[in-house]
Amino acid sequence: MLWLAALSSLASCAGEASQGRPWVHKVRIDGTHHISQSDLRKHIALEQTSWIPFARKKYLDPFTVDADRERVEAYYRARGWFEAKVTAADVTAYHSTGVDVHLVVDEGNPTRIARVDVSGLEDAGAKGVRLQKQAQSKLKAGAIFDHQKYLDEKTRLETQLKKLGYAWATVDGRVEVNRDTREADIKLTATLGLVSRFGHVHVKGTEKVDPKLLAIHTGIREGDAFDPDVLEDARGKIYNLGLFSSVRVDYVRTADRLDVVDVIVSVREGTFRELKLGGGIGIEALRNDVHATAQYTRRNWLGRLRTLKLKLEPAYVFIPAVWNVSRHGPATVAEAQLTQPDVPWQLATLKYTLGFDVGIDYGYQYFGPRTQLGVNRNFWHEHVQLSLSYNFQFLKFFSTDPTILFNPALSGRLFGYVDPYRIGFWEETVSLDLRDRPLDAHAGFYASLDAEEGGVYAGGAFSYEKLTPEIRGYVPLGRRVTFAMRGMFGQMFTQGDLGSPVTRRFFLGGPNSHRGFNYNRMSIQVPSGIPGVPALPIGGDQMVLLQGELRVDLFKLAGQWLAIAAFVDAGDVAGPKCAADPTGVCQTIFGRISTSVNWANLNYATGGGLRYRTVIGTIRVDLGIRLNRLSEREPDGTPNPDPGQRFAFHISVGESF
Repeated sequence: MLWLAALSSLASCAGEASQGRPWVHKVRIDGTHHISQSDLRKHIALEQTSWIPFARKKYLDPFTVDADRERVEAYYRARGWFEAKVTAADVTAYHSTGVDVHLVVDEGNPTRIARVDVSGLEDAGAKGVRLQKQAQSKLKAGAIFDHQKYLDEKTRLETQLKKLGYAWATVDGRVEVNRDTREADIKLTATLGLVSRFGHVHVKGTEKVDPKLLAIHTGIREGDAFDPDVLEDARGKIYNLGLFSSVRVDYVRTADRLDVVDVIVSVREGTFRELKLGGGIGIEALRNDVHATAQYTRRNWLGRLRTLKLKLEPAYVFIPAVWNVSRHGPATVAEAQLTQPDVPWQLATLKYTLGFDVGIDYGYQYFGPRTQLGVNRNFWHEHVQLSLSYNFQFLKFFSTDPTILFNPALSGRLFGYVDPYRIGFWEETVSLDLRDRPLDAHAGFYASLDAEEGGVYAGGAFSYEKLTPEIRGYVPLGRRVTFAMRGMFGQMFTQGDLGSPVTRRFFLGGPNSHRGFNYNRMSIQVPSGIPGVPALPIGGDQMVLLQGELRVDLFKLAGQWLAIAAFVDAGDVAGPKCAADPTGVCQTIFGRISTSVNWANLNYATGGGLRYRTVIGTIRVDLGIRLNRLSEREPDGTPNPDPGQRFAFHISVGESF
């Protein structure tokens, strides 16, 4: 062929370019009017070299063009365009070592669906009639025949029958194509079998783990109606124990009853002991740190599926920066956590945590123990989670900013500070998770409500209640584009002489919060009593956060996706309830403090960043740009947080929400 001769000539001129092969500058496909050209390109071997500087060159194999002619025509036939032909496939020189490839397609006329016959669903009653109508609407007469859609509907119909309890349902299909009339007749025949129920659960592959406990933990009870979703839930429950490198769940017929299926759980035990070591640095405009981490995990510790985790995270913190130190000191988290599945009841999980913290904040340093005892339970195929916990923390403060200690009457009410500091509270959380995946969601919805109640009855010095509802939504705008939304509101109610506790107040700012501010900087702020130290954020009793973000996957770099994002954040944190004032304004020695969010004048910021998805999570770099409230005070006298600081830079792991 002429193009092979041209290719041979080009190869000889290309010297040693990838063993004599020319590199592909551009692949052009003309004539594709009725199909997605971007999808077509994924089904052929020809690839053009990326425009990105230093990108790896794509080289042309001499036989690829002819093979791709057949691939293009096969692609069209699978989508009902049986007359489609590649009428030209030209290779032309590009400079001295490259080539351009040009394919021309004549699509012809499509083959359309003439008739759709679905049978065998009569015994399924009204639900069978509904499935029949759904199949006929998805494979609608008059539509262009698409072989993949036909296969998808065949699979979907079989899956839906299994969800109705027909464990052994099958769907056979046949397509008759008349190329002269360009018509396709589709026939789907369902064989239902008997409505089935679950029998025994058998576990295979365990050596150190009690198979009887695993059978119970699947949540499958003998006699329950068969449902394939229950099998997938069981697989997830077993895998999430962290004991196994692989989990497979199948079902088989029982020997004596055709309407009963036994479940076979096949597992491969993983590593029961694990040690993780790591470290890093944190860089914020008003806080720097260097930290290390060590975590030891012992799975199936003393049997009964329990897990023991020991964690140590030492750090050293500089405020506001290592090159401009006004406050510095150690920060350490030491923690032991014991997790026990199926306690206090089946499919629940009991967690007990004992920890000791050494920390540094803008206004003080602290150390002390904490403990938590909690239980959670998932429902509705793991979409709904309920949790209840009791929490207690005892702290001693040191190196406290003189401003906090200036007036003892204000320390507890305005700053939420007492020394020693004792807080006890109950916490309840309910969440609904309908996302396609919990990390880096592309589609779906998430909602949660968190409640706290603290007081003398819980062993604490502060009496308060706290409510924090949150909703998130994810809208796919194509395969590579996601629009993510988030809304949060928080409200605290306090009783007694003390205000809300400082460690449980609302703060905004940081990579997982309002990105126009650095970590915890969006809050009512008061001047520090130490020269050169930034103003102290004291938190508040009311909060609102609204976020929108557009995420776009660009291309894969070293096998992982590189993405960009653009966002808009809006939010505000109102001050603590520092006096019984019906106007919602506190007059203090620091000036006017509003105790309610100013909905008409939220703090707005926009910005963008890069995302790189790795095996450890999404590495994220963001720049937030504040759009308003940069002056020291608003016209009504309300002070603004971090006046004049328009930019905030964040580096983190994981999406913001």
